[in-house]
Amino acid sequence: MTQPSKTDIKKRQDKLDKLLRGLEEDGSMSEKKLCTQLRSAVRQVWAMHDVKVSYLMSKSYADMDMKTRTKWLVDCEMCGESFKCNDVAIDHIKGEHSLKTFEDLVPFATSILGVSHKDLKICCHPCHDAKTYAERWGMSLEEAFAEKDVIAKINQKVPVQKKELTEAGFKPKDISNNDKRRDCYRQLLKDRKCQGENVE
Repeated sequence: MTQPSKTDIKKRQDKLDKLLRGLEEDGSMSEKKLCTQLRSAVRQVWAMHDVKVSYLMSKSYADMDMKTRTKWLVDCEMCGESFKCNDVAIDHIKGEHSLKTFEDLVPFATSILGVSHKDLKICCHPCHDAKTYAERWGMSLEEAFAEKDVIAKINQKVPVQKKELTEAGFKPKDISNNDKRRDCYRQLLKDRKCQGENVE
């Protein structure tokens, strides 16, 4: 029989220490942490849920273009564009319930798993991200798309942001920190949209 090495013993102890740090003194799990694990478990079930998979299959169609290597396409039900099946999300039309306490578990699980095809919509990832953002922050879908464009700009390196905004006519004092640059991008993208320019 092989004996554990000192490395094996240390790794095992490190793993145990990490697990224990996430537990209460009596070895139980807090309600908050358990809710996090239950949320993850429900989402894992949803990933291969019969209702979800059958809805995607019912909406997808064969890609007969010989120039592509794609077998199946599906149309986003928000923007109407065609995508590979892996490039879309199956969206719940009604937002999900929160899961912060044990009492929230059944409504949360039901809102995700207890659905029919009429409760779902296929969205490409950009549309789904914007819809989720709009719901989270209480704004219109149009405002969410605009804010996602701003976020993409702010995620660029600072020198790139400063160069772009300076070339657009903003002064150094206008772009001296992240919040100011964010506001400048909001204004710039709004102006460009009003003028019908491409905001890329």
